[in-house]
Amino acid sequence: MTKIILVTGATGFIGRNTLVPLMERGFEVVALTSRNPENTVPGVRYVQCDLSDRDAVRAVMAEIAPSHLLHLAWRAVVSGLWTAPENMDWLQISLDLARAFVEAGGKRMTVCGSCGDYDWTSGLCTEDVTPLAPSTFYGQAKVALYQALTGFAEINGVELAWPRVFFVYGPGEHESRLGASVVKSLLNGEEALCSHGMQLRDYMHVGDVGAGLAALSDSSLTGAYNIASGEAVRVKDVIEGLAAAAGRPELVKLGARAAPAFEPPLITADMTKTRKAGLDWTPRFDIESGTLDTVDWFRNQL
Repeated sequence: MTKIILVTGATGFIGRNTLVPLMERGFEVVALTSRNPENTVPGVRYVQCDLSDRDAVRAVMAEIAPSHLLHLAWRAVVSGLWTAPENMDWLQISLDLARAFVEAGGKRMTVCGSCGDYDWTSGLCTEDVTPLAPSTFYGQAKVALYQALTGFAEINGVELAWPRVFFVYGPGEHESRLGASVVKSLLNGEEALCSHGMQLRDYMHVGDVGAGLAALSDSSLTGAYNIASGEAVRVKDVIEGLAAAAGRPELVKLGARAAPAFEPPLITADMTKTRKAGLDWTPRFDIESGTLDTVDWFRNQL
């Protein structure tokens, strides 16, 4: 049986890192994109489609008849994601997409959530245990989508997997995000102005995240699964790792910026459920090798 997977957000930071792992697992990969991509992956079919156009989405689904869906697309602008009103639009777009997929005969949906789904009070986020009480509008929209799709999948007899991604860094990261902003400053010989960096976070290289999402898409697991390292590291350790790889540690200025007031001291994933499920996925990067790979990529771009 041919496995055809439709990937939304396929040209994004995480999405483009799922394409090769999916093909390696025997999928025929169709990437939906809102515009012609500048860089394409050999072997992937790219289809231009505006996800907010219901008729266009239904037409694409009918033509491709995918067996699998990996939905990663969300609001395109990185800055202000947590509070953006557009999160409401993407909730509706995602519901329409899932319905069109099922109507076209689709059987398995993998729809990406995040650590933002959880109540961050305890710091340790455990699937099916930690309350889904997000502190941001983005998280609230995602939880609403998860709950709606859980019921929708059940009544239609299709599988739903909900990966929760935590903190991601790596090649191709948007310049407004922490890792990329630090690396670009350092490689340009400029000071990297950072907060105190004592926050503990669960960071994972984007290549490992992409491979994890491909593995979950290719499995029969349903429900929520954390896709993360399960290890809390200080933000300052990530920053200093990037600085060491760039050879400019003296340019890092910790404490030069105030940390966001709403952020808790600890956010990390409990990986017990994912590991016990036997997911065919082994991350390759630790912080040292991951930061080196990231800096090398940005250096080559410059």
